[in-house]
Amino acid sequence: MFGRRRRQEAAAEAARESERRALFEKLAQRPDTVCPFLGLADDRVGYSAETTEEHRCYAFGDPAPLSFEQQGRVCLQRGYGNCPRYLRGVLVIPTEELEALRRPQPMPAPPVAVPEAAPRSRRRWGAILSVLGLLVVIAAIGGAGYWYLRNQVASSAATASLPGGTDMGGELISLSEPADGQQQLRASAFIGETKAVANTVLVYVLDISSSTLGGQGCGGDPNKDGASDTALDCEIAAAEALNKQAVDSGTVAEVGVVGFADGAVTGDLAPAKGTQSLVKPDADDDGDGTPNVVEAMRSAYAAPRPNPVGLAQFSPVSVSAGRSAFSDGISAACAVLQDAESPNHVVVFLSDGANVGGVAVTSVLPCGKPAVFNTFAAGQDASCARPSELGTLEQVASLSEGICTDVTDLAKLPQVLQAVVAPQLLRVEVTVDNGKPIDVTSRVVPSLPLSGPANVAVDAAIPQLAEGDHRLCMTVFASDAGGPGSVTSCSPASAVGGRRASARRGRAPAARPPPR
Repeated sequence: MFGRRRRQEAAAEAARESERRALFEKLAQRPDTVCPFLGLADDRVGYSAETTEEHRCYAFGDPAPLSFEQQGRVCLQRGYGNCPRYLRGVLVIPTEELEALRRPQPMPAPPVAVPEAAPRSRRRWGAILSVLGLLVVIAAIGGAGYWYLRNQVASSAATASLPGGTDMGGELISLSEPADGQQQLRASAFIGETKAVANTVLVYVLDISSSTLGGQGCGGDPNKDGASDTALDCEIAAAEALNKQAVDSGTVAEVGVVGFADGAVTGDLAPAKGTQSLVKPDADDDGDGTPNVVEAMRSAYAAPRPNPVGLAQFSPVSVSAGRSAFSDGISAACAVLQDAESPNHVVVFLSDGANVGGVAVTSVLPCGKPAVFNTFAAGQDASCARPSELGTLEQVASLSEGICTDVTDLAKLPQVLQAVVAPQLLRVEVTVDNGKPIDVTSRVVPSLPLSGPANVAVDAAIPQLAEGDHRLCMTVFASDAGGPGSVTSCSPASAVGGRRASARRGRAPAARPPPR
């Protein structure tokens, strides 16, 4: 009975070995641009030459779905051999046959025949030497494996989608041995292309106070007030360029316009009766090739105090020129968003001066419907951090998970604003054991911020880890038309970089990230 069981087990093992060899032979026939661990959801050896939702990674564990970005930039390229999942896969599962088939080795020399009449002692010493040789080989392989393991951070690939639907991800790759009190961390991050999903409402808030009549601006004279290249002209030109980007990207469902000074006005964006505060970015009721929202922007006018300022299209509205009151512009933008149906709300807030009117911005933010305020200090006299008891542009942004940008050269304002709807990698931070974040943005190549689609490499020095086990995490921050988001990849680590069990953790942003 035992003999029959052993024969059955041997037959089963032989069948498994035969299947494995057949698998390796099929995989070895692939082009060298296709990763051997790439397969289809229902076919381990199948693959497509193009990116597809059916692709899976079979490197280890259950077959893992792959983003189009990962497939196109790694799995279907010759550089797949540098992929952390590939490197881990060749250690976790037996792929020595596969490696031999992909990089054919010389055929081994046939064994030397030992004469039957050889003395027993000679045969014994031959066996001993063979075992010793095998042990040496095993020790060498084990040593190489140990070197790899102690310098390779555990797989931490994490991906997420930004509020506007753009894919992003990050992964820790390796941690060096200590040197001069530091360890070198290598990692990677990526951001994909904009997905043409119209799920964002974008509100343009223009500063139309009297101070916008001066300064070295840009844009010519879009509002036909006879004064060219003023700060207000530049705001209009920048908002117009952003609207074109919104139309081209297909990510913005509706837009609105607000003008503010000592008070605020909401633009009417259609000729129909009543105030149409939201329209499609390309809505063009009169068919003249200029969208309604752009016509409203071009109707913005400023004037010296005490003359009124406002918007003249489609229903004229005005307020006192006065001084800039951020709270009034914020409140008007929040009111516009109350009627919005799309899940993502973004406000572009422009000002050329200080906040000197109204109430504190903390009393009007966040909006009833959460919105991200990206603020822009436009002009040489403007600053994100310009002091004000009522709140700064930096505070407006931080209260809503937005970003403030200083634009001292107004001629660059149109270009800067267009990045609002483009997917961007913004910054990278590293933490050890949930400690204080270490900003490693300056160690990213190419440098940030960077518009997608893009891959970047991180090569940063961190303080040497103390003896014992630690948790190493990298957080990548990004934004797209729907607002900001982040993804965090984590791994166990030590002063010698030891790789243990896989520790993957990705944090996808919610449809609307909560305020800080």
